[in-house]
Amino acid sequence: MRKLKKLIYDEKGQALPIVLALLMLGGLVITPTLDFAATSLKSGRAIKTNVNGVYAAEAGVEYVLWYLKNSLSPPASLPETTNGMSVAIQTIDNGIFTIAADQLIEMQGHTAYLAVDGTMAWDAGVQKFRYTITTNWQPGSGTPTIHLTEVGATLPLDYSYSSASAAMFASNLSGSEPNITTDARGAYILTWMLSTPYPEVSQSNPVRTQTFYITGTGPAEGDYAWVGINRQDIDFIGEITGTLYLITATATNPENGKTTAIVKADALLADSAMYIIYWQITK
Repeated sequence: MRKLKKLIYDEKGQALPIVLALLMLGGLVITPTLDFAATSLKSGRAIKTNVNGVYAAEAGVEYVLWYLKNSLSPPASLPETTNGMSVAIQTIDNGIFTIAADQLIEMQGHTAYLAVDGTMAWDAGVQKFRYTITTNWQPGSGTPTIHLTEVGATLPLDYSYSSASAAMFASNLSGSEPNITTDARGAYILTWMLSTPYPEVSQSNPVRTQTFYITGTGPAEGDYAWVGINRQDIDFIGEITGTLYLITATATNPENGKTTAIVKADALLADSAMYIIYWQITK
């Protein structure tokens, strides 16, 4: 028993070095840990502020789009703070543009000389959709004969051209097979390049068509047609033609005056329909 007690007494104080080592380690770790926690807290607040700014700036763009669609003069700012942000808005009228073969093309003039329309209807006889591009000459003082260089259409998504169907319609501008490409969405673009002598549209021959069959399922939307024109002052006229607006909405934190987000959008207003061409979020 004496030897056992002596052994226990001799071990007193052995835990002290361990405790001191842990205290030293804690002292070394606690400062960077607190710094990291503070940094994380600041980052979280900054991210929340930036997200609120993005939502506020997007709200500013949507606000202007509503005004433009309703033929109202767009405002220069949101009437009140949104998500705690002040939003200034700039709207620039860039002129008349049309969409052809997935390209935005500035109109050179005389946009009212022709009207282009693309329609699709179910043909029960062949169990396919019949797609017709119609080009109409528009009456006007001094409007001349117009020669067409190409005709085309972008199909609804998930629809495709039925091979050799253009040759089935004798009144077509072209009975040959189209050049087929795809747009950014994956929708098919059909283009018929016309040869000389170019077919004309005039007062005596005011309507020209290009008809063909397409197959597919799903929503029959997102399609549009266009024609190319052999004139320096027109180039193209498309089914989607309208005024292109550049909208820039800037969200600012009113507490410190710092910009939290900038949203830019290109929007094409055509026949009361709005087409978003470009949308970018920056700071």
